[in-house]
Amino acid sequence: MTETSITTAKLLALLNVDAARPRKRQRQFEETETTTTTVKLNRKQSGVTLEETTTTTKTTIEDEVADEQEDDEEESSPDEVEMGDLEKWSHSHFGNKSSLLTSRTLEAIAPPGEHSRVRWKVDEKGTAPGRTTVTSTLEDRNGVIGEAVVTPQNDPSGEVLSNLWHPFQSRAQNLPEKHRELQDELLSELLSCRDVYHSYISASDGEEQTAMRDAVTLHLVNHTWKRQTIIANNNARKAQASKSGSEPPIPDTLQDQGFSRPSVLVIVPFRNSALRWINSYMAHFTAQSNSKTEVANRERFISEFSLPEGTADKLAEAEGMGIYPPDHVHTFKGNIDDNFRAGIRVMKKALKLFETFYGSDLIVASPLGLRLAIEREGNSDFLSSIEILVIDQADVMTMQNWTHLQFVFEHLNNLPKDPRDTDFSRVKSWFLDGHARHLRQNILISSYETPQIRALFNDTFRNIAGKVRFERRWPGVEIPEGIKQNFVKFECSNGREEADARFEYFTKEFFPSLKKSAVLSANTLLFIPSYFDFIRVRNWMKQNASVSVAFISEESSKSEIDRARAQFMKGQKAFLVITERFHFFRRYRIKGTLNVIFYGPPDHANFYSELLTYPFFKKDVEPSEVTCKVLCSKYDAMALERLVGTKEAAALIRGS
Repeated sequence: MTETSITTAKLLALLNVDAARPRKRQRQFEETETTTTTVKLNRKQSGVTLEETTTTTKTTIEDEVADEQEDDEEESSPDEVEMGDLEKWSHSHFGNKSSLLTSRTLEAIAPPGEHSRVRWKVDEKGTAPGRTTVTSTLEDRNGVIGEAVVTPQNDPSGEVLSNLWHPFQSRAQNLPEKHRELQDELLSELLSCRDVYHSYISASDGEEQTAMRDAVTLHLVNHTWKRQTIIANNNARKAQASKSGSEPPIPDTLQDQGFSRPSVLVIVPFRNSALRWINSYMAHFTAQSNSKTEVANRERFISEFSLPEGTADKLAEAEGMGIYPPDHVHTFKGNIDDNFRAGIRVMKKALKLFETFYGSDLIVASPLGLRLAIEREGNSDFLSSIEILVIDQADVMTMQNWTHLQFVFEHLNNLPKDPRDTDFSRVKSWFLDGHARHLRQNILISSYETPQIRALFNDTFRNIAGKVRFERRWPGVEIPEGIKQNFVKFECSNGREEADARFEYFTKEFFPSLKKSAVLSANTLLFIPSYFDFIRVRNWMKQNASVSVAFISEESSKSEIDRARAQFMKGQKAFLVITERFHFFRRYRIKGTLNVIFYGPPDHANFYSELLTYPFFKKDVEPSEVTCKVLCSKYDAMALERLVGTKEAAALIRGS
């Protein structure tokens, strides 16, 4: 069966299940005269009052529907929002009649054949010294597809609701010029609805990260309010037609929703990151001059996403003292639990935190938290209608379990298994046709690039509107002058075989040469970026190396770490083998080092300079006595350019 046939079959099965389900609205009610005393909320007054009334009620289906429509309008429609022409919205990127969806674009974005690849026309443009914008536009064998050509929104004020734009601009005036430029650069692309990948947001610059979040959350809130306004307007049109007995609106003009309510998903690695994102999101509501927005469950949110009361935050206390590197402090201060999820419901004059998934507009979660939720529920229906996806600190996620993020992507925008309360007459046609992932806007933020992150951007993001990637030329890191660096290149012609080729070269040529050297066979720190390579090398060294060696990984207990460090410092172990993840999470200063050997260049460039400026074997060691060797191949290009510089890395890979 073709992909289209499979989607159609799943949808028909879903509709059959929905049709067979008993519904409360379909039950026939008897007209009954009853006198009841009720306490009801008077929504018509500005204050909340309780009103005791004695009424004679007649229960009808129409009353139920009207009440639900009134609730929807009260909950969803923001104040002072001018949406313009509904027809214009319906043809926009996320509209039901999106102009991007043509037979040609659909065939190009999902080409038939198991091994077929999507074709993109790539253009590079220098935007500032050392910075480049790489734009990918969808094409097929006949060239660029005109319907898929999207231009940046150079005037964001025309796309952002005024009650959001003016407070944002006021805050931006107080930012440094480079941060204002970052926001302008991001917003012009975000509002075009293309996929956006920014690969050099500094992990140590909290102000730059705050400016980035403020721009992205402005886009998220703007999208949510426009979407809800359309739904509220259509509810009103439908109700008005019903009351007046006039002709109902054309069905396809009412297709304004997905299968489920959540339309925005933000994925971050730790609770401290979620705290920053949700605070930034809420700020767009509370910063408005006439804002009366109330936030439900705020205290619970602060409590659960901050450190427990009375707990000392050693990293926050050490900030600015030079004890820990700035990027480590910024990443790990606060609550670093990586299993969490939180939903936010946007209402007319309130935000509700900790809303259930199916009642939320925005979901903020970690990859692990989402995976556990999907496995517990047995489905990912709450992710079936995501229109905007944000992944922040992707570089940090590579230090966690990357397969959790891959698992989430496998469950995004799938047809739901359970129809629940979905009104299929209101579902946008491209959701029904299974094309949601081809219109979903993906926003990817990282402080540096890795092959996994680039593969995610290249192979998984399939937005018909195209992609934009911001990249930079790296200057290289600084190390103490005089240290001997030796980059040892091994040949490998196939990326799939790179791990095996590296291991073979290390065991047969590289390590035997270390053992023969009187200098390199003692006080040697071996740094291994990948945990899988660490396991492989550890097993080999235990059986074949014939040297005294200690091992530390991110899985090691504190007692194991302390023992290995002490043995190495005292010279009882000639080699100490550590993983990049261990150093990422712990950032220990390991004493006793005289030689630093990199099994592969570290992804985090700062680790390279840190390991080469540690307290060495003796206090009076000169830099010229320290040896550094890096085992590398052409597939390490991304990591190498951060160590030695973009231009130098290219020459190193060429062998010149």
